[in-house]
Amino acid sequence: MSRADLKKVELMGNNFPNILIGEFITLLKVELSDAVDIYKWRSSKSGEHMRQPDGYSIKCQREWINSRTEKEINYIIRDKYSNQKVGAIGIYEVNPIDKVANVGRLILDEEFLGKSTPYGLEALQLTYDYVLNKMNFRKITGDILATNAAMFKLQLFLGMKQEGYLEKHVIINGKLQDLYIMSIFKEQFNLVYKKKIDFLLRSFK
Repeated sequence: MSRADLKKVELMGNNFPNILIGEFITLLKVELSDAVDIYKWRSSKSGEHMRQPDGYSIKCQREWINSRTEKEINYIIRDKYSNQKVGAIGIYEVNPIDKVANVGRLILDEEFLGKSTPYGLEALQLTYDYVLNKMNFRKITGDILATNAAMFKLQLFLGMKQEGYLEKHVIINGKLQDLYIMSIFKEQFNLVYKKKIDFLLRSFK
């Protein structure tokens, strides 16, 4: 990696806005004060598809927030009109050389599980659009637990492609779990993914 490339990596944090505004939600950079809410979500049914460290606690969540570098950003999802915190999402594993990033860590308050809301859809749309069209990256990748069938089916419907399958790859709640490896390129996002989310979001207007 050249010195110029290293400089690009060092400057990645400057590309992340502290706020992204949609029609239904506002994404705000996670702060230490959000640790209690994130802990609550991850400790509920909402977090059943997420990795939890041993002895997970509010203190652990605060330490995790403090450990984040400028090479990634995590957002709290707020309802734009009530200002209620409803979930979180993150942009991470950012590779400015190859122009690839991971978007994930999507979680919603247990209150909204099984309900039709615009929160998760618009959070995906805002973060994907920022990475691919504002940062001008080529590709977004992510992984989905095989047990998270609803998210896997949704992402396939929206236009993501399954690139791989990792068997018994992670330990969740003491059990070995398989992972789907997913991806989407900028062109597919603009031609298909974004339009499908726009169509789904119309039902909330």
